[in-house]
Amino acid sequence: MTDGSIRSALNLPDDVFRARLAATISDMEAWVAAHRDCADCDMSSTRSYWKLRVVPRMAGACPFEMMFRDNQTFSMSLAREVYEDRPFDTFAFFPMLARAVAGGHVERIETLSALTGALEAIEMRVVLEDGWAWIGERRVGFRPSRRLETAEERRVHRFLSYRR
Repeated sequence: MTDGSIRSALNLPDDVFRARLAATISDMEAWVAAHRDCADCDMSSTRSYWKLRVVPRMAGACPFEMMFRDNQTFSMSLAREVYEDRPFDTFAFFPMLARAVAGGHVERIETLSALTGALEAIEMRVVLEDGWAWIGERRVGFRPSRRLETAEERRVHRFLSYRR
């Protein structure tokens, strides 16, 4: 687009986007109702966004937030990792993500240089019920060009489910 705005990968007409978004928000509200016993859930909205914040009561479970914007983008956070202004690809993703996070299917993977121990990347991986995984990655600091002989180590933290 020439106006510099971010558009959805779906690139839907506004009325179609809003109708599908309303259905997705209804699904998310049903998810919230089913999880109020194990998580503190706060929803807020204006004409331009809808936001959900979820803090599980179980220690070791993954908190998350998601925000849907009227410009056909979303932002979310998993634990302390933030992913902003992402385009919508599919509306079914959001309820699947919430179910996967509540089910404990989230890993935080730290990649470190084996030579220096320096943190190079943080990856959040959520295994969805359809067999796919959503992966968000953030590079940390400067990463020199990689050589084949350069080794790296990975540390994996697995989050717990919201219910026991």
